Amino acid sequence: MKLHHWLFAGLCLLLSSLDASLPSRAGTLSAPVPGTAKRIISLSPHATELIFAARAGKQLIGVAKGSNYPSEVKNIPDVGDGLRPNAELLLSLNPDLVVTWSSGGLPVTGFKQAERLVPVLSLQPEKLADITADLLQIATLAGTLVQTRSLANELEAIIKQTRDAYSTRTPVPVYIFLGSTPLYTLGGRPVLNEVLQVCGAYNIFSDLNNPSPIVSMESIMQRQPKLILAGASHEKTADEIRDFFNDKGFSFAGQAIVTQHPDILFRPTDRLIRALPGLCQAIDQTRSRLQP
Repeated sequence: MKLHHWLFAGLCLLLSSLDASLPSRAGTLSAPVPGTAKRIISLSPHATELIFAARAGKQLIGVAKGSNYPSEVKNIPDVGDGLRPNAELLLSLNPDLVVTWSSGGLPVTGFKQAERLVPVLSLQPEKLADITADLLQIATLAGTLVQTRSLANELEAIIKQTRDAYSTRTPVPVYIFLGSTPLYTLGGRPVLNEVLQVCGAYNIFSDLNNPSPIVSMESIMQRQPKLILAGASHEKTADEIRDFFNDKGFSFAGQAIVTQHPDILFRPTDRLIRALPGLCQAIDQTRSRLQP
């Protein structure tokens, strides 16, 4: 059976280094925004989500292909792929702010003219606290800071409370599954590594510098994961993943396969932070089963 790479195209959103000791930081603004940004374009599905979370959805006049949340986004014009936007269309919409993302070195083609004419906010979250920093920066630029502060406080509380609840638990080694042909996983740079840390777990391949390495079945066996974390939108996917690995010599029980919708798991947004308690609880169930 072939298991697809549901999320590989979206991995660039997570190709950022992780250092929990760093202070939180927001994105980089290419030029000052005169007044309030009232006509905003998003070049990333995760940025689209953050703009709506910052109560600025009504100011969005264009979004990147793949933007699918919340439902209101379906009524907003598509300006093309985030790495290959339609610069001519983008500029014709007369934006006063473009929100994009730093993609670990991948160039945004055909975008230089727009960068010279429109202020660009480049988001590059390095850890969970940066998500709230990005949220507040967007709200500041959009003039919705008062409405957004309570949400940012709520998200920060979720991170702290969840970290406190699981910080002393026995660490669980986790393999992050992205597909079977080949076996892609996440290395040492994605934000998802901190998600695991908050839950008292760790990515077995976090020592690899490549943010999205291809690994072998033998190397997975050598590192002895006790749990597999995967992005999946269908209930049967967990069983498929379990059967795939158990056919290769593993002995994963049903609780050892934890899945989350890929748009939530792999986008650094408020939805990822809200999902933390549930993810940690699912990981803790496997931890409890492993303990004598």
